Amino acid sequence: MLQADELIQRYITMPHGTSDPNVRKEPFIRDKGTPVWVVVGYYLGGHSPAQTAAAFVLSEEELQAALCYYERHETEIKQRIESNELVIG
Repeated sequence: MLQADELIQRYITMPHGTSDPNVRKEPFIRDKGTPVWVVVGYYLGGHSPAQTAAAFVLSEEELQAALCYYERHETEIKQRIESNELVIG
């Protein structure tokens, strides 16, 4: 399996320096478009890695990349999850 840096570099996209309002300004799964916080929030909600990967049609490496990104940016991702829960709740 790839190391965390390699997984993140290969599977996570984070747009930088764009003023285009149509471009997502949050980390997401490359070629899927699913935000990292959505994947991580689902996983933290009690779903297994296999359930999480299946729910978002992710490979094992894409899921691992999202979780590695979360480990490095835990505060940022948790805040995004919590802000979304406030909107839904």
